[in-house]
Amino acid sequence: MFKAGIHSTILILSLLLILSGPAAFAGESKTIEVLKNVFTTIDGDGVDSNTTFIITTEGVIVIDTRPTPAEARKVLAEIRKRTDLPIVYTINTHYHGDHTFGNQVFKDSKTIIAHKNVRNTLINSGQDHLSLFKTFKIPGMDEVEVTPPNVTYEKEMEIWLGGYRLQLLYHGKGHTDGDTIIYIDQLRTIISGDLIFNEKIPYMGDAYIDEWIESLNYMELLKNETVIPGHGAIGGRPTVIAMKHYLINLKGLVLEQLNNNKSLKETQEAVAPILREKYKSWKKLEWIEGNIERAWLEYSAKQKT
Repeated sequence: MFKAGIHSTILILSLLLILSGPAAFAGESKTIEVLKNVFTTIDGDGVDSNTTFIITTEGVIVIDTRPTPAEARKVLAEIRKRTDLPIVYTINTHYHGDHTFGNQVFKDSKTIIAHKNVRNTLINSGQDHLSLFKTFKIPGMDEVEVTPPNVTYEKEMEIWLGGYRLQLLYHGKGHTDGDTIIYIDQLRTIISGDLIFNEKIPYMGDAYIDEWIESLNYMELLKNETVIPGHGAIGGRPTVIAMKHYLINLKGLVLEQLNNNKSLKETQEAVAPILREKYKSWKKLEWIEGNIERAWLEYSAKQKT
């Protein structure tokens, strides 16, 4: 049976490709006001991710904490430019280090929330994950203390603070086995974590492709006007659809090759040019071969069961 996870070969191979040292962290992030009192620090195109914070009358909610404490402190500085209210909740959308390795900066909030699988992974394999990141000499990694969430949920959870209701929703495996969709119905806003990369080829080292597509189908059903992705610019409903179509295209092209008994190498050679042409306006085209490998491994395993 095919299994995704922190120790999978594809994860290591993909990281060897994309985390080639300090240059991989290149790019300056910027903080923008997405909606009134909702701010996002947009990733800088390196080993980086979007962090969102919501300022309420009762305190601040932080969603994802960036890849190092130094980067997390930059977000905290942006918060302090706007309010002295305490950080009440910190939420991790999944376990990947670019979303969790800044947790220690926000642990004074006392409450770090994520799906239960995120806590399990960081407790059982977090040091391995950190060691892997350290291998690639990303600035600031030596300061990281793996800080797992201390509040977890299984299917859904609600957070109320200062008049805002955040619904934390788990619709199954997808980008990882512990992805949280955050929905703020009063703002018609989704904070998707890495279930969505906006106009960027996604990282798929821990992906479950069919389940990921189902999570995006579910997101489409939510009334939304604003989508804050895990990586890339702020989007909307079309952003959800574009991500879903990328995965559907990847799956279909790889299955076509598998049905003709093509090897992984043959599949990559056939499929990569098609995807590169179709998504030539997207960033991170160098991840396409890794995505094809992920899909080939997943669907070849499923064909054997």
